[in-house]
Amino acid sequence: MKAKNILAVALLLFVAASLVAVAVNRGRDGGADTAPLPDGVTVYYFHSKTRCPTCRSIESFAHEAITEGFADALQSGRMKWQVVNYELPGNEHFVEQYHLVAPIVVLVRCEGGEVKESKELPRVWELVDDRDAFIEYVQTETRAMLGEPSA
Repeated sequence: MKAKNILAVALLLFVAASLVAVAVNRGRDGGADTAPLPDGVTVYYFHSKTRCPTCRSIESFAHEAITEGFADALQSGRMKWQVVNYELPGNEHFVEQYHLVAPIVVLVRCEGGEVKESKELPRVWELVDDRDAFIEYVQTETRAMLGEPSA
């Protein structure tokens, strides 16, 4: 009888953990509004269902670069950080629109609801082993997209 109780508790914990994982993933990109800002810059981190340690580092460093370098723009609504799984149903259009073949950071500037400019940041892959250079690269490209002078 004791083994049955342990198994039941373990099964309940597994189900609870699975539900939490689904909720977290849905909140990150499945249930979120993935459209770019109508007026401003959206910084996308596009990823696939498979998440290797390098991909997770790219997301983490890019998030750090944006949240620490552009807190005012994020707070004012001039900029948006968006994590998107491009393999989820409803997100397939991003693959064609931004020529996605692997996880990457993409900057998109819109005016009046129209995309005026977009830029993929492929160097994130070569800079992932140098956090400071990575952050500088992402921030420099983002400043240029915002029309701000380099720091």
